[in-house]
Amino acid sequence: MRVPLTRCLLGSLRGQPGQARALFTLQDHSKKPSSVPLTKESFKQLRRGDFAEATPDDLSKLKELVKGRIETDKDDLLKHNCDWMRTLRGSSPCVVFPKTTEEVSAVLKYCSSRRLAVVPQGANTSLVGGSVPVFDEVIISTKELDDIIDIDADGGTLSCEAGCSLKTLEKKARKKHLFFPVDLYIREAQIGGVVAADMAGPRTARYGNLHGNVLGLEVVLPDGTVLNSMSNMRKDNTGFDLKQMFVGSEGSLGIITKVSMACPPRPKFINVAMVYTESFDHVLEIMRLAKEQLGEIMSACEFMDNDAVMSVKQKHLTMWGVPSKPYYVLIETAGHCDMHDEEKLKFLFNLLKDKDLIMDGQIGPLNYDDPTFVERLWNINGRILTALSSTGNVYHYDVSMPHSMQYPLVQKLRQEAGSDITKVASFGHLLDGNLHIALQSESFSADTLDRLDQLITENVTAAGGAVSAELGCGFKSRNLGAHCKDPVEMKLMRDVKKMLDPQGIMNPYKVFPDSQ
Repeated sequence: MRVPLTRCLLGSLRGQPGQARALFTLQDHSKKPSSVPLTKESFKQLRRGDFAEATPDDLSKLKELVKGRIETDKDDLLKHNCDWMRTLRGSSPCVVFPKTTEEVSAVLKYCSSRRLAVVPQGANTSLVGGSVPVFDEVIISTKELDDIIDIDADGGTLSCEAGCSLKTLEKKARKKHLFFPVDLYIREAQIGGVVAADMAGPRTARYGNLHGNVLGLEVVLPDGTVLNSMSNMRKDNTGFDLKQMFVGSEGSLGIITKVSMACPPRPKFINVAMVYTESFDHVLEIMRLAKEQLGEIMSACEFMDNDAVMSVKQKHLTMWGVPSKPYYVLIETAGHCDMHDEEKLKFLFNLLKDKDLIMDGQIGPLNYDDPTFVERLWNINGRILTALSSTGNVYHYDVSMPHSMQYPLVQKLRQEAGSDITKVASFGHLLDGNLHIALQSESFSADTLDRLDQLITENVTAAGGAVSAELGCGFKSRNLGAHCKDPVEMKLMRDVKKMLDPQGIMNPYKVFPDSQ
């Protein structure tokens, strides 16, 4: 029997795609930074590099270079020294807040002359420890670099400084009827850090990745030299495209200070739906049919398993009555004709029902006039890691691999991860083959981390995948990335690092394996 459209879980938010987001902040985290062990104590095998230690004279000089914008209070430094997942904590003696490219240049030039290691830091939202010190590195914050330089509605471009938040850029682009194509759950993340980590999101398949959308960059190199590769042109075939080296470099080659982005026209109508199904094979068939039937208007297709969604329900949605189902599939469309989009969705849902691929899709109460309906559905997806980490330690992995091999890996982990792992939850961005795995335990263990690293890396690399799909390697995955790279690739990466940063002061202990 065909299901009427009103029986399907279908919500639409007209005219405000920027609101169709998962919105949460660092304040959701229940763990205090002071309770997190120092990284150097959790990873005792890690040795501090041959860098100078910042002296009182160094702090005075840095304070002078940034006109007094420096933080040295130990209590206030905690939030800068501790990572978002509350698993890592450095012991930096200061955070400097340069307000101009010239100040960033002066700070790096001084640190280079003194051989002081540095860590670039935006909003500190990295999930892999890429934006916090491991030992006592000087933190250089881009928070004060927050000017919007230009928005060209005709050209579809936006230029800004690196400290602008995604939330701010999204609002500014919307006023010009543009869509800012950086799609992350944590909207306070800053564009400089996002570009440096080459972070992606659930809508990457629709809007492209950062390598395609970044048109220009300004970068301060480790010795203070300013590389001006800013451009708003979509076509520039004059020589090497050097800016691409810094997209995904995770602060290991320099500090991004300005960014120019391509922005497509803003969709007028956002529709989102969630259905429940009983097997991962059905999840993949739903994805295939959704791609066939929705075509160009499909902007995202997400899956979540029971452990992931029920963790969110326990923490955030106890009043929502979310049913316990084996698998959940969230589908989003973004288009310019409401009737056209709704008809496509209606046809898709009837087709899924006819083929017995979905169980149901009711998350009540349904209220199509509620402007937060789309946001609430995305919040289920966006709050998974927050919910899990609020009740224990989480080992989080972000991998890419063929669809058919994804959930078998999750099931294997449930059997082989070890008795100290209390829960294995998974969710993913189906359109680009990206799987997130969150393994929960009562407390952190370096031995458990090593065991999980080896187990996951072996399975992902055997499948021809990547151990970091969208979050970067940072500190947590620094020893894993090389397994997915050709030796020649790794050699070239090391050669570029040595050329631009011969002293190795830029974000040490990140990206590259410890032995390299």
